[in-house]
Formats: sequence, C-alpha cells, structure tokens
Amino acid sequence: MKNLAILILSIITTSCSTSKIEKLEFLEGTWQIEGKEQFEVWEQNGEELKGYGYNIKENHKQISETLAIKMVNGKVVYQATVANQNEGATVSFQLNDTINDYYSFENAKHDFPNKIQYYKLSENKVKVKVLGDVNKGFSFEMNRVE
Repeated sequence: MKNLAILILSIITTSCSTSKIEKLEFLEGTWQIEGKEQFEVWEQNGEELKGYGYNIKENHKQISETLAIKMVNGKVVYQATVANQNEGATVSFQLNDTINDYYSFENAKHDFPNKIQYYKLSENKVKVKVLGDVNKGFSFEMNRVE
C-alpha cells in the first residue's frame, strides 16, 4: 500500500511538473529583441525546451548563450551558459511556482542576475526582465519572427 501511494504521488508530481513546462511551450520559435539585431530561439526537445541567444554582426550569426528549460530533481529549471561569463559554467535558475501571472526563474546565490522573468503579453510578444539585488536590472520586449 505504501509503495502504491508513493507511485501515485510520483505520477501526480511528474504530471504537474510536466504541465508547467508545457505552459512554457509558447516560447517555441524565434524572437527578436525590439530595436536590436539580437534574437532568442526556443525549440521543443523531448520533455524540455532548448534555446540559444544570438546577435547579428557584419551579417554573421554569433551565438552568445545556450539555454534550456527542463526538469531537474522534480523542479522546473532554466539553465543558461553565457559566453565569456561564469568561467563557461552553466547557471541554473529554479521556477518560482508560487507566481501565476508570469514565469520567474530565480537563483539568489548568483551575482547577477538573480531572476529571469518571462511575461507572455500575446502569442507573438513577450517581455523579459533580468533582475539582480532589490529587483534592479533591465527589461526588454521580444517579438516572434518565426
């Protein structure tokens, strides 16, 4: 009986967590930061989203970061590996699932940013906030181009 209860709890937890990633599938596609030649691309890859950021310089695509949103130890995690930062290490940000109006990925131990937040404004527009101490940082809007 105890094993059955654990199995049921595991299935419920997994399905709830998977549905959280499914809610982020609106990010699939190519997004352009308004007013810049900077882009973010997200693709579904199994049960996770894989992405990367790039800019266009002298007609060449230069990848600046690789990204992922996936399940890690039962939690939804946003992972970023940024060129020339953190000695090449991937930094993880856990989804704050107490927030329902937007998606806030947080890591209080990271120097900057501590939070990366995605606000779905419409099917083709998102706002991103990149925040540090005392919620100071910057934000930008992206439009879906593909």
